[in-house]
Amino acid sequence: MSDGWQKRIGEACFWLGLVIELLIVVIDKSAYTNPLESWLFRLTFLLFCIKIALTKYSVKEWLCILLFGGMMFVSYLVNERDETVRVIAFIAACKGMDIKKVMKVTFWVTLAGCTALIALSMTGLYGAVSLTADFGRGAQSPETRYVLGMGHPNALHCMLWMLVVLGVYSYAERLKWYHFALFMVLDFIVYFLTDSRTGVIIWAFFVALSFVLWYSKKCRENRGIYIIGAMIVLGCVLFAVIGSHVGNMALAPDSLMYKLDKLLNGRYQSCYAVEAARLENWKLFAAPENTAYFDAGFVRLFYWYGVIPGILYVAMNVYLLYQSYRQKDIVLFAMLVSFSVYNLMEAHFISVYIMRNYLLVLMGYYWYQPFEKADAYEGYFWQVRR
Repeated sequence: MSDGWQKRIGEACFWLGLVIELLIVVIDKSAYTNPLESWLFRLTFLLFCIKIALTKYSVKEWLCILLFGGMMFVSYLVNERDETVRVIAFIAACKGMDIKKVMKVTFWVTLAGCTALIALSMTGLYGAVSLTADFGRGAQSPETRYVLGMGHPNALHCMLWMLVVLGVYSYAERLKWYHFALFMVLDFIVYFLTDSRTGVIIWAFFVALSFVLWYSKKCRENRGIYIIGAMIVLGCVLFAVIGSHVGNMALAPDSLMYKLDKLLNGRYQSCYAVEAARLENWKLFAAPENTAYFDAGFVRLFYWYGVIPGILYVAMNVYLLYQSYRQKDIVLFAMLVSFSVYNLMEAHFISVYIMRNYLLVLMGYYWYQPFEKADAYEGYFWQVRR
């Protein structure tokens, strides 16, 4: 088989795996329970492995894949969560793919899926239009808020924000100032439907930050901006670590953490109620019985997967921050900062669904950049060097 055919087959497997993973996310947001989900995960893992097998890597790249793949395989053996191994396969398989094309396909498939869910709910064919429930706001409960087929108002606001993120990254060079203004107006229209305070704040923050960096060369090239961004990202992680340790706010109702957590609707009190989620009970690799769901994303990261996978994820964010500064990839920078702040309050990105977190796509593009100047490994992994 010629190199050209190997490349085409590998890329076809990648695109098929990517689209399936995106559709799995859309189906998860609907009211439908997917009985084939675990089998589809196995299928996409196989497709990404085929892409890896048909891609040329340098010796250093292979060592990198084996090192991180080995650590995540150990994680899987301990906590029985296979998404860590699937993430490594996906990231490794991204080598050689056009990042803008990948993000554009991600945007259009997600847009089509969300549009279908909204249309089905609005026409009464499938899925609820609104939800009446106690959303934990005291005197305001119960409330009726719109979900438009996506199960929860926060999920609706989050998925529409994700579309804006993908759209800005994919088509930034075509956007004008009035597009950013339109995104901001759309944010408040969606807020009127969902009443999601987290969603409206983070969406507005992402749009404003992207706008300023895109139109201000002085800000874009100022190293201090990226340092502040890194401080915010690491500060969010530190806040989550502290919150997981002193989350029993009832013991200190006048403390700063209590007041901050009250603004977050008691999210860290909720995760503190799960004993294994407390800092003092974190393990290098999490136990398989750690299956509880709560909103604090960074705490869920360490609770579900353990300290080693958690540190690797944080290190990945730091590495992407460095690349965003080096390449002046300002949309990636805005994504990193806004995603980290969102992780304080929600756990959308910490999930069994790898295509909820678009930072993994960017990691798939940037991970092999330091090795680009290394000599390419002659042949594929099954070939013997003479």
